[in-house]
Amino acid sequence: MTATGHADERPRLLMVMPYRQFVQKAQAQGFWVGAIWDARLESPAYLDDVRELADVFVLADFQDKELLRRTIRDVAREHNASVVYHIGQEESMVTAYEAAEELNAELNPSAAIRFLADKHAMRGLLAERGLSPVSFEAAQTRDEVPAAVRRIGYPAVVKPSALAGSRGVFLWREPEDQAVWTALVDQYGYDGPFLVEEYLVGPEYSVETLSVDGRHQVVGITEKLLGPPPLFVEVGHVHPAPLPRDRAQAIEELTTDLLTACGYRFGPAHTEIIWTRLGPRVVESQARLGGDRIPRLVQLATGLDIEQAIFAGMAGTPAALPAPTASATVRFFTFPPGRVDEIRGLEAAALPGYVDELKIRLRPGDTASEVRDSKSRHGHVIVSGASPEEALARYEEVVAAIEVVIDGVPVRSLGLTEPVGTPV
Repeated sequence: MTATGHADERPRLLMVMPYRQFVQKAQAQGFWVGAIWDARLESPAYLDDVRELADVFVLADFQDKELLRRTIRDVAREHNASVVYHIGQEESMVTAYEAAEELNAELNPSAAIRFLADKHAMRGLLAERGLSPVSFEAAQTRDEVPAAVRRIGYPAVVKPSALAGSRGVFLWREPEDQAVWTALVDQYGYDGPFLVEEYLVGPEYSVETLSVDGRHQVVGITEKLLGPPPLFVEVGHVHPAPLPRDRAQAIEELTTDLLTACGYRFGPAHTEIIWTRLGPRVVESQARLGGDRIPRLVQLATGLDIEQAIFAGMAGTPAALPAPTASATVRFFTFPPGRVDEIRGLEAAALPGYVDELKIRLRPGDTASEVRDSKSRHGHVIVSGASPEEALARYEEVVAAIEVVIDGVPVRSLGLTEPVGTPV
């Protein structure tokens, strides 16, 4: 990957939508880093930080696919980039990898990214390969969804194909749910397409993997904690998942079989699996790291910086994958809607050494909104312990220490799996 024609002979990596730490960690592995961002996707202050860190920084409108392709081509050619890599949000990934293929600078074929980014395409591939059989049907518009739900059978899960972060995912349990579902998608201004699937019942997990040259290594399995239906808001994660070895092995094998079937070659993948009475079934998979601070849970439990490991693999020195020696959990705060008068106990709750991160997104004077997706949650805490039980007990200590006064009533967050806004 050595560049030619430049005084700076570092291998030249052009990244689309790299977060601050990705720029730093790629540079730590010896890469020259160019960054392409959309100004609408982060705050000006955040993008100023990326601009300061990157060797080259360029803005583009990611919604204009042809403009994004042209920007990638122009920047890559001007700066002699030998690799183009997208590690941000899924919506613009396929476009970036198509441009990378035109430049012979891709780490993955665009077809592999399309399978992982397109929920319907992934379901079709799994059905074709006889992997993870799930009944599903595509609906191009919202008007087609009710009939598709009836054909799949109640209850059915309706997913907006082009939204992420649990936005608009809905469990349709009976015909009368149409009004509630319609109001939900109205809030997002979304008209289609949708994927309608059978409702998979069982505990849910995510599998973090790193791939190099088509070889997929499982970094670990994380237990996913969900709020009550009809929504599918994630309220917490535990890493590593407390799983018997035979189940873990079956989940790992299904995940790597999926990535191989997609033709995925390089980088992290985040694959969601439900363990049903018939065994593991794929929910979906993305060509990126897990969100919700899962990489930090992995680091606390195993010592592995999975973000750094991406660029170590790119540089030809794949990281060893250590076994976990601890348990880590992230839990998300949820408070009832209303005006925030006061927040108590936050500083004291953050003091214990086992509290790795503690953030409340609310401030006095704010209006707490109803939690309906991952972006509307009210904050989070990350704690670690020697076991899942110890980590849970420590999380409960943190929750007990924090009071938020909403509309004059002191409340504590118990998460969406408990009654929300229990009076103190």
